[in-house]
Amino acid sequence: MSLCFDCHRGIACSKFSPANVGFLINLKQTKIMNLYLISEEFQKLNKLLPKQKHFFEKPIIKDLMRIGVVTITLLIITSLQLLVASPLRSQPIDKVEIKIALHNETLVQAFQKIEGQSPFHFMYRSNEVKSIRNLNLPDNKKSVEDILKIILSGTALTYQQVNNEILIMHSKDISNNFTLQDINDLSLKEAGYTISPEATRVHGIVTDVNGKPLVGVSVTVKGETIGTSTDKSGNYSITVPDAATLVFTYVGYTMKEIEVDGRSQINVVMQETASSLNEVVVTALGISQKKVSLGYATQQVDGATLNVARDNNFVNSLSGRVAGVNIISGNGVGSSARITIRGESSLNYFKNQPLVVIDGVPVSNDPVSNDGGDTNPDYGSSIGELNPADIESVNVLKGAAASALYGSRAANGALVITTKSGKGVKGMGVTFTSGYTIENPLRLPKFQNSFGGGTDGQYKGSNFGYSNNGLYPDGINEDWDESWGPALNGQLITQFDSPTKNGFRGADVNLPNRGDIIPTPFIPHPNNMKDFFVTGHTRFNSVALAGSNKTSNYRFSYTNNDELGIVPNNNLTRNSFNFNAGYKLTDRFTAQTVANYTKTNSTSRPDLGYGHETPMYEYVWFDRNVDINSLRNYWQPGLEGLQQFSQDYGNGHDNPFFVAYQNTAGQNKDQLYGNVKLTYKILDNLTLMGRAGTDYFNDFRPRRRAMSTSTAPQGFYQETTLTYQESNYDFLLSYQKELKDFHLDASAGGNIMERKRGSQQATAGELVIPNLYTLNNSNVPIQNTEYNEQRRTNSLYAFIQGDYQGKVYVNITGRNDWSSTLPASNNSYFYPSINTSILLNKIFTMSPKIELLKLRLAYAQAGNDADPYSILTPYNYQPLWNGIPSLAESSQLNNANLKPEKSSSTEIGAEVSAFHGRLGLDVTAYSTNSRNQILPLPTPVSSGYRGRVINAGEISNKGIEVQLNAVPIRSKSGFEWNLMVNFARNISKVVSLAPGVDAIVQEAPGEDASIEARVDERMGALYGPGFVRVPDGPLKGMPIIGSNGRAEITTTSIYLGNIDPDWTAGITNRFFFKGFSLESLFGINYGGVLVSRFINKATGAGQLIETAGARLKHAPDDVYNTDYYRDGGVLQSDGSYARNLQIFDGSYSKGLIGTGPRDFYKRYYDHNSEQQLVNRSFVKLREVELSYQFPKRMYEHLPIQSISFSLVGRNLVLWTKNDQFDPETAASTGQGLVGGFENLSLPTTRSFGANLNIIF
Repeated sequence: MSLCFDCHRGIACSKFSPANVGFLINLKQTKIMNLYLISEEFQKLNKLLPKQKHFFEKPIIKDLMRIGVVTITLLIITSLQLLVASPLRSQPIDKVEIKIALHNETLVQAFQKIEGQSPFHFMYRSNEVKSIRNLNLPDNKKSVEDILKIILSGTALTYQQVNNEILIMHSKDISNNFTLQDINDLSLKEAGYTISPEATRVHGIVTDVNGKPLVGVSVTVKGETIGTSTDKSGNYSITVPDAATLVFTYVGYTMKEIEVDGRSQINVVMQETASSLNEVVVTALGISQKKVSLGYATQQVDGATLNVARDNNFVNSLSGRVAGVNIISGNGVGSSARITIRGESSLNYFKNQPLVVIDGVPVSNDPVSNDGGDTNPDYGSSIGELNPADIESVNVLKGAAASALYGSRAANGALVITTKSGKGVKGMGVTFTSGYTIENPLRLPKFQNSFGGGTDGQYKGSNFGYSNNGLYPDGINEDWDESWGPALNGQLITQFDSPTKNGFRGADVNLPNRGDIIPTPFIPHPNNMKDFFVTGHTRFNSVALAGSNKTSNYRFSYTNNDELGIVPNNNLTRNSFNFNAGYKLTDRFTAQTVANYTKTNSTSRPDLGYGHETPMYEYVWFDRNVDINSLRNYWQPGLEGLQQFSQDYGNGHDNPFFVAYQNTAGQNKDQLYGNVKLTYKILDNLTLMGRAGTDYFNDFRPRRRAMSTSTAPQGFYQETTLTYQESNYDFLLSYQKELKDFHLDASAGGNIMERKRGSQQATAGELVIPNLYTLNNSNVPIQNTEYNEQRRTNSLYAFIQGDYQGKVYVNITGRNDWSSTLPASNNSYFYPSINTSILLNKIFTMSPKIELLKLRLAYAQAGNDADPYSILTPYNYQPLWNGIPSLAESSQLNNANLKPEKSSSTEIGAEVSAFHGRLGLDVTAYSTNSRNQILPLPTPVSSGYRGRVINAGEISNKGIEVQLNAVPIRSKSGFEWNLMVNFARNISKVVSLAPGVDAIVQEAPGEDASIEARVDERMGALYGPGFVRVPDGPLKGMPIIGSNGRAEITTTSIYLGNIDPDWTAGITNRFFFKGFSLESLFGINYGGVLVSRFINKATGAGQLIETAGARLKHAPDDVYNTDYYRDGGVLQSDGSYARNLQIFDGSYSKGLIGTGPRDFYKRYYDHNSEQQLVNRSFVKLREVELSYQFPKRMYEHLPIQSISFSLVGRNLVLWTKNDQFDPETAASTGQGLVGGFENLSLPTTRSFGANLNIIF
């Protein structure tokens, strides 16, 4: 409908009359092409509308529109679109900007290109324009008027705009002032003017070989910037100049070029390409190579995969996705993760993680944790602080052949991370991502709720472990922090939270006027653990600005990640800034820089381990009658800041809420990493690259202990500052040569690595004033410790790749390291590698359904360097001695002839891709031997040292990896199912140790068990005390029951099993249909065992559900007045064994030798690692993601490229034989995480979330 500009009344307006309207008919192809309604009022509108559009093109308005509140932005833009969506307007040529390039072209060709990207048409006299040729114009965005001024400069021609017609005329005709009526009357044609030949309008449909329409196919004019894309039905339409060639491109399909040749309809069928043939991956030193050329296994994970169902440590998102990669993680906000690839290759448990490389430069991933005594806060690891929204890809270099160019740092493989850049982003693009996630414990221990605190069935509370100088007498068995007391039947008993006659609580024992306790019902509190944990949540918001042109590219992002954990008051805030920019200084000289700054703040990190600062420790000893909600008010009245309120003072149990809010482990960390890279193209085939990069952090960690803490009655304050900086300087000279049938790539370069690490710690052991946490508030001398180390490695390396006709590739590398941590006379080590890739499908004639059949062979050597000061004995700072600073020689006798560990790896593999990429299979077998193990050995006490370091020992790793990719369904309706399966089995074996050494204890974070390396056994072997068993006879293998009714426990360690799985697998399913996608990821671990300290202690304390079964089988009066009998063998006088248990109804009430209920359970588990074992096999639904890509038509009038929304879940379901906790849990130590041990770890969490992603 047409409206009057003045009153908006349409044709009812008197001004809106045929007399005021002119009609222009453009008879270009003997049909009506354009219809213009021209009136005085519409001329006003035409003049105003471009100004309004120009206003919204101002940069500041664009930024506000793109970065501001999305809802308001969309409303504003929508309103503007409705306002200006009239076709009855022409635009001044100085306001319309287009982008064309001219290369020695004629003036007529220039007119055609302008018409192809604008609403204008040209009229001219042919004799005046045909001689104008050889026009050149750079590919820059300009207004149509500026382009005309350039191409007409130096000629006698000028121009005049009449609505959407542009008249090209001789300057002498400018006074004619042609009007619209002149064009209507065709008077210009009579004057010799010619209408410019019309650009051809081409349309069609693009499909695959099955006739399925392809959505989003890029359709461009070759050599031009004119382009469009196909819609949801595969249709396209585009205006092109004469003699144009259309280019059709689509990810996963072969590019097609088709000449228009005067046709108006062109339908295209596109062929799929095997992705494995064209896939490019980032390898060592940040070099991109075609995957088909590699003779070793590598697997790449796209960054988008990590940023949807995101984890706050992105490393955890790799679990189940990459064959041969095992990841264990701590539980809690911002927790650390331990990564191993293809098993353990070093006897030093904490030197088995891969090298981490970001944008070509190595960065730190050491789990730096200061020891908190019996507990250890998990402060995370540096790699976990990388923002997943900034990751383009993660390439896992699995073997030494893949990572050999990193020499003495690469024995364990490498994670090569590439961050996002602005390359390929036209103009300026803005990406906004927002996510919200909630989480709760995945699995909690199962407790009994039949018996309460005390022992032998008796309990009465009175002073709860503190008599206040005899003011309050002892109760009955209240000094027992175990649930071997009365049945929880609601009888009235005085308890810690019972009210007193003076209005206080029973455990307000520091008050002199507490008053007598009023008994309350003795009942269970089944949810006392669940009620302590809170619903954690994470808020994630990220905005990125990116753009590029022919000479430069940039990307800047800001991300805020705010996390609250499931433990009250545990929190983490992380702000990340990432900048990536490149600039083409000249045709031969380019510069690239990457910088990432992360600010991490936490007022309270989670404490992990067996100690008073962890909530799981308290729950081991929480009597089942304790109501956790009664402890929320954790100060005794009038003693705030001085004395906590607890259920048990005598056994040193702190109130969990008091610990959570008062005894905190804070963190304030600044981390900066980045690099600057300069590349100069000396010749067309010779390039020199220089790069300098650094990774730096300063980590401040304050720890607080409030007064009345059981382990620090007078309070405590400690400040720890950790500093780290690694700088890398490298250069690389690259040469390429094309021969007839050969292609050669050769490179040589060098690297200087300098690393400094330091720690300073100051401790105020007692506080003067409560709640004042400064070092100046110390009541005792400040204890200071400090440690500093530095190292340097110089390296030279080279590699060469040759291929014959693209059929056979050979890659040879060599690296020599000179390390400062090794003896000066023996500090040079060489690490070679050779690998080949043979494309059998190109050598032999095969079915066209097979796109790739590849054979891989590789051999390489890599290393594990020695730690600083391993060859010389350093002096360490010690606590003050009589107030005087002191130093002491290290207790370890170092080795002046130490060598680095060296790993030799052999690998063979095969890849196949068939049926247009719908089926892919990759199989790899490998064998790795690691020699010169750096072993710490004990020394006699008389030597004055605790241990010495030597080179000895060898470890063998052998395994197989399988990766399967398939597209089982791809229907014409648009439904598609992708399936990805990976499988890995690795066996690590100790081949030898030092002469005379039978075993090496690698780690022992629990109570009795340890991970030990023993000759001819697998790495990860678990040893500890276990049952003494009947040696032979009918009862052979059963536990021996001693004369006290308890099972006999070995006095030496026995083999308990292996902590590592026998095999692992991951299964990913992805389903696509009309904008919807559904993805699920299952992780599978089979085999392996774990020692649980929680099961041990909580069973002994009568808390777990297993401890109620036998008691409930007895009459109430007999529960604690009868013996219980363990099954096993009892030694007889004749040397034979008789079966102890003689009734099998679950009551354990009849046998030969019995014991009380407490010993029946406690002594069966206590200091018996064998009984504490848990099977680590499991199947876990790791991730589920449901996403929807909103169709473009919903926002086609808005400056938005795409909108997607997703619902995600992590760790949703767990299937395992263990009912008490997640078998993927790990123990935290002062050096990092240790698998195979549950040491009162926090529960794993299940999370649900939603994400919104908008690209402008």
